Amino acid sequence: MTATDYVIVEGCLGTLYLARKKKPTKRGPQTMSQDRRPITEGEMIGCFEHYLRQWCEEHPGEDTVVISDGKGKNIFEAKLLDKEE
Repeated sequence: MTATDYVIVEGCLGTLYLARKKKPTKRGPQTMSQDRRPITEGEMIGCFEHYLRQWCEEHPGEDTVVISDGKGKNIFEAKLLDKEE
C-alpha cells in the first residue's frame, strides 16, 4: 500500500481516522474501511507545527498564519512563538 491508498475520514464523536480507500460498490455508498486507525492529537499537532514552521520559513518576517474557509472567512490564527534556529 502507498500513502495515496489512504484518506482521512471522520468517524463517530468527531474522531479522525486514517483509512484505506474503498472502491464503490453496486449497492451504494462506501462504508469506512476496516483497515484504519485513529489519528492521535499529537500527530495532528505535529503536522500543524511542521506546516506553521515551513510557512514562516517561506515568508521571512512573518510569524502568524491566518486560516480561512473557501469563502474568505477567517477561522483562526496561529502564531509561531518558538523560532528554533
